[in-house]
Amino acid sequence: MKDEVKENTVQEVRKALQANIEAIQRATKLLEKQSDTLTSVMKQKVRELEESKNSFFRYEGLKLYLFWGGMVCNILVFLMLASSMFGK
Repeated sequence: MKDEVKENTVQEVRKALQANIEAIQRATKLLEKQSDTLTSVMKQKVRELEESKNSFFRYEGLKLYLFWGGMVCNILVFLMLASSMFGK
């Protein structure tokens, strides 16, 4: 009788431990899935931020060319005015 109780106790403990192991494995798989989802969302956000940054710097480059183009035009207009005033 004592051995039977011991064997039943050991079996119940094994069943409980196995159930805990299976629950932990399920939770781990779920966490891995959530982690993968979060990683893919974060990668998408990083790509969007990179694209936004690149478009901003392209626009800044255009502004730089327009600024210096305006300066050159101003100098040319000044030279034309100066030559018309002093050229006569």
